[in-house]
Amino acid sequence: MTSLRIALACGLALAAASSSFAQGAGDNSCIVAGRLNDEARWAPRMAGVELLGQDGRVLTSADKQALATVKQVRLSAPALLSRCDGNAQLPAGPESPGAKGPVPAVGPGTVAVESVSYPKMRRGGELVELKLTVPAERVTMVTR
Repeated sequence: MTSLRIALACGLALAAASSSFAQGAGDNSCIVAGRLNDEARWAPRMAGVELLGQDGRVLTSADKQALATVKQVRLSAPALLSRCDGNAQLPAGPESPGAKGPVPAVGPGTVAVESVSYPKMRRGGELVELKLTVPAERVTMVTR
């Protein structure tokens, strides 16, 4: 009986976290598709992420003009959702990584892209950040 209660509580907590994340996802619905080096070349592109243009074809170019045409992203594995930094410089992270725990992610499949941003890295280059339109049923929790 106790393990049934624990399983039910965990299920309810996951559902509540997914629901509350989806409702307040306005600033927390971004993923990183890769990084551009100082010459605006992929360095590297994230594995399992395919950028799709308006016609549904995979984009292979890394120039910002081509990246501005991204309308969807196809994910082959869950991708961690994070706060959208836009074109600002990335904030400094903690000195130590901390304990592992559940974090929100978007599951595999195709997701609509609202916008593309390029947060600047401290040591040169920029991230390619995609702001997504994530349906609540696609949000899952993974341990990182």
